[in-house]
Amino acid sequence: MAYPEPTEVSPWYLRNITQALALDETSGNVYVRTDSQIDISNANITIGNIGIDSFGNVDISGNSLPVTVEGGNITVDTITGNVNVTQGTDPWIVEGNVSITGTPSVSITGYNLDAFARLRVSNPYTFFDSALTGERRYDWSSSTATSGTVTFDYNANVRNLNVTAASGSEVIRESLWCFPYQAGKSLLVMSSFCMSPSKTGLRQRVGYFGANNGVYFEQANATKNMVIRSSSSGSLVEERIAQADWNTDKLNGTGPSGLTLDTTATQIFWCDIEWLGVGTVRTGFVINGQFITCHTFNHANDPTYTTTYMGSATLPCRYEITNTGATTGASTLQQICTTVISEGGYNMPAATYTAGTDINTQRLATAGTYYPIVSIRLNSSYLNSIVKVNQVDILSPSVNYYRWSLLRNATLTGATWANASSTTRVDVDTAATAVSGGTEMQSGFVSSRELAELVGASIYAQLGRTLAGVSDTYTLAITAASNNADVLAQIGWQEIL
Repeated sequence: MAYPEPTEVSPWYLRNITQALALDETSGNVYVRTDSQIDISNANITIGNIGIDSFGNVDISGNSLPVTVEGGNITVDTITGNVNVTQGTDPWIVEGNVSITGTPSVSITGYNLDAFARLRVSNPYTFFDSALTGERRYDWSSSTATSGTVTFDYNANVRNLNVTAASGSEVIRESLWCFPYQAGKSLLVMSSFCMSPSKTGLRQRVGYFGANNGVYFEQANATKNMVIRSSSSGSLVEERIAQADWNTDKLNGTGPSGLTLDTTATQIFWCDIEWLGVGTVRTGFVINGQFITCHTFNHANDPTYTTTYMGSATLPCRYEITNTGATTGASTLQQICTTVISEGGYNMPAATYTAGTDINTQRLATAGTYYPIVSIRLNSSYLNSIVKVNQVDILSPSVNYYRWSLLRNATLTGATWANASSTTRVDVDTAATAVSGGTEMQSGFVSSRELAELVGASIYAQLGRTLAGVSDTYTLAITAASNNADVLAQIGWQEIL
């Protein structure tokens, strides 16, 4: 390897370059010495093939790349330092093939991970799927005040929550059921809507929340908020984060997405909950098929929080529109679709409770008449509990034919309700003498003995409750093909939470 004598190189500015170069006399190649540094900033250099055997850090930066490579390759055999590459697009745009060898470290972040930072690869388990295709009767409960109304748009398949301009005009829509959170599994909620334009005195809310706990998006007057509602302290407390303070994407045109949130256009609000009492809650919107995180509530290892951030994560879905004062005119919040999903499956660790005739037969006096055998409902102290009817068991002590029917919200004559036991959250009635009305949820025929396992996975097997605090009832009613038929029967249920 030959080294030119710098003092023999003229003019002087070439000497600095010469000192950094080495010539291989055999091959004629010129190399950069490993102990040298060349500053080629603010210059454009066009190069064919370059061979760089070994060097320290390479920093090519600036507003534009100062090196153009034409008709050849840049080959780097060995790098002992760092290579820092900065370019302007996000995400990176790479054309052609990229080959990575060795054991590189790849980081996957954002919505690709669930609330527990696990890669989203599992099948979702859907607790609730409320798509308003046709006017469903069993999914939601409504509460109205001061001329608020709920109407169904058969063309658009949406519920319109309408308020007048009067102060106090209000509509609340809440799912009949609460949904179970299972510790260690991310709970994902999505709700679609279209809000009325903001105005002074108008408040609109959409999310996963009830009267005491929950997570929701709110537009109050002209301010957009992400809110966590909690009763952990014994009184209602709300942590309200305004759009200007959202810590991930403010959706005001300056965030990573570059998008601006317009609540008068249809939107999908999403949140995922890592409860365990102290976990993280992410909130945002699904826009153009992308889950955009707007604000993340962190609770672990924060001295601000010395107890659970919510009293419960077993909650209903809810829509609200309220006039907190007189407004300039009527307003409408459109309720569209809602789903609640456990990510990574779900199992129900619950025993089965039963109630019925015990070992005492009940006589069905008149053939063809349905008689109530046993009914159940939620105890008034546990209206947010998750209780599912999961079986009926029927035995005929003599030869006869029966038909049984599981009725939802039937009218009972002579019912006497009592708590099933001190350990359950269910009231039971076995005293009713007649039954009428109601909706048949499931049925079957019996000739000797029948144990029917009901569709426990269906949301319609769960006891619901209204906003007014009235529980669903489920009644096992039986009729016989002949007079004075005797029967033994019981109903079974599981108390999930």
